[in-house]
Amino acid sequence: MENQNNILLLEQAIEPNFKKSFWALISRWHSENGFRYPWREAPTPYSILVSELMLQQTQAETVIPYFLAWMERFPNWRSLAEAPEKEVLRAWEGLGYYSRARNLHKIAQWVYFEKKGELPSEPKELLKLPGIGPYTANAVASLAFGRKVPALDGNVIRVIARLMAIDQPVHRRETIRKIFTLATSLMPEDIEASYYNSALMDFGRAICRPKHPKCKLCVLKEICKAKQPGLLAIRPKVTIEEKEEKIAIIREKNRFWMQQESFGKKRYCGLWVFPLFDPEFMEQKAMLFSLRYSFTRYRIFLEAYEASWNKRGLKTQPLKGEWVEEKNVLSLPLPAPHRKIWLQLVAKKPSDRQ
Repeated sequence: MENQNNILLLEQAIEPNFKKSFWALISRWHSENGFRYPWREAPTPYSILVSELMLQQTQAETVIPYFLAWMERFPNWRSLAEAPEKEVLRAWEGLGYYSRARNLHKIAQWVYFEKKGELPSEPKELLKLPGIGPYTANAVASLAFGRKVPALDGNVIRVIARLMAIDQPVHRRETIRKIFTLATSLMPEDIEASYYNSALMDFGRAICRPKHPKCKLCVLKEICKAKQPGLLAIRPKVTIEEKEEKIAIIREKNRFWMQQESFGKKRYCGLWVFPLFDPEFMEQKAMLFSLRYSFTRYRIFLEAYEASWNKRGLKTQPLKGEWVEEKNVLSLPLPAPHRKIWLQLVAKKPSDRQ
């Protein structure tokens, strides 16, 4: 009951003139400075869902070429639903977080084969689909179907929290509920939700940035209630953990030993990888290549070693895998770090790879 009363007070705290000024300033800014993305041109429920799943954990600039290639390869529900998973993962390669691709594939099959090509339009129904949380459900409902709900991505959360001087940690549920209520109250009745959400997302990305917000250029600076906007609504700093990984490049003439990650693992499940080096079954030879990459809160130092089976490995070959012809490796869905290692390997002169 206390939470409901607090929410009611929040709604009442937004005066009509404040609401009117806020939207007049934001809409004017967006009409002159809004970003143009391919998924905003002639949007459909399918293209919006594809873009929103791609944008989970991935920057918009990175997503653009993948989105365009995806829509060319899988332009509709049917083409994606009928595609083998191997092709779907291959098309997603480089974006990471491959569970997003598998979830999108499952949704497409459900929509096409069971729902006659109709994606649910209400957030509560979208939430039942794999890989869709509250933000994605609201984003799809508003951007694809015009439902009057705010889509709280990190940019929108930051703008509203700073505007209304909410200094509680933004990762807490009660804070998100407050911001959702405020964002709903600030939404004009005569404006499409898709335009409202896009305007706030773009403004947060360009002006109200997580670090070094451009307060001097901010069109909201006269009505913003945050005295120190750069200190508000910043998520707790994530501790980066360093990790090391060794993978084994085991070669037999023109074949390489590879394995498909089991579907119980979250990281690379369903993708083909070079095995982790296991001294119980392998002998390490020369170090071939190394690279660094990031995965969630980990910064990983990856080393690729030329290796061979030892006596025990020759007898058992314990790792589930198979020999893959060199010419076929790139046709498999590979995680980006392993693909980079492979491309470095094949770029070497044949005499250097003996």
